[in-house]
Amino acid sequence: MATPITKAVETVEDSGKKRMRSPAYPYINLETALRRAKEFHDKENRGLAFMKVAAKHWGYEEKSSGALQTAAALISFGLMRDEGTGEKRKLQLTQTALRIILDTRADSSDREGAIKEAALSPKIHKELWKRFEPTVSNDQLRHTLILDWTPPFNENSVDGFIREYRDTIAFAKLSESDKVASEDGKDGDGGKGSIQIGDYVQWESMGVLQFQEPKRIRELSPDGKYAFVDGQYAGLPMEQLTREKAPSGIPSNPATPTEPHKPLLPNKHMQEFVVPLSDGSRAVFQWPNTLSKEDVADLKDSLEILQRKIMRSVASEEKKEKSA
Repeated sequence: MATPITKAVETVEDSGKKRMRSPAYPYINLETALRRAKEFHDKENRGLAFMKVAAKHWGYEEKSSGALQTAAALISFGLMRDEGTGEKRKLQLTQTALRIILDTRADSSDREGAIKEAALSPKIHKELWKRFEPTVSNDQLRHTLILDWTPPFNENSVDGFIREYRDTIAFAKLSESDKVASEDGKDGDGGKGSIQIGDYVQWESMGVLQFQEPKRIRELSPDGKYAFVDGQYAGLPMEQLTREKAPSGIPSNPATPTEPHKPLLPNKHMQEFVVPLSDGSRAVFQWPNTLSKEDVADLKDSLEILQRKIMRSVASEEKKEKSA
């Protein structure tokens, strides 16, 4: 998968050919990015499209830098995802983009929240928003970005970034009360960082919602990066989950957990690996015959979590034996 970063700006620094590359930032502001997302949706709806096709939707030549920079900006804002490389690279709108461009309600707090989330998705936007008050002057921003930022901005391109940043913040109507989620996911603002055991969530993978209705979280991994929901064993990446209201008739965050689901039974669509254990019991691993690359990556992560759980069980048993 191509790395979702924005295009860094290169400018000639002197009469020689020495170049200074500024930090990555979006080529276009959020308002323009959403227009490009809408143009893509008008042609492709929720589907995948090759990069060269997307370029035509945006009025660019197939290999123009403008098309590549536009795609990178949409990815940076969390409005688009990509897969593949070179001529096989494909683009698709994310659920965040769809929540924004398809929500036509006059006063939609959901749409406003999604726009704010998109505005602070680019790494440099997030860092600046955490570091400075909204009222910080352009002169102070410029000084910091040129002299105190790592890596520093080229003085010939910094003003362009400041315009993009200011336009995006104004369009999203961000205020001092809008917080940035911390790296450990604990932001306390009712967003993804507040997801906990008992909450109901929707899972978005590859830009597609995976659940017909929200599922309850029964367990979180020790590092807080994965959640386990009723009805399946694999851990789900926290960044792909959005907290939702409980299905009709079910109280949110119930005090008593629901009964764990039963393991999948072997059938022609599943593979099974059985490990006999010393006490006569056995460990059983099951997985579908067909897996996507994303599924394989999720399974690898889940196996690491399983390994840690097993090792903790061993350590606990050894501790009991020593204290006996």
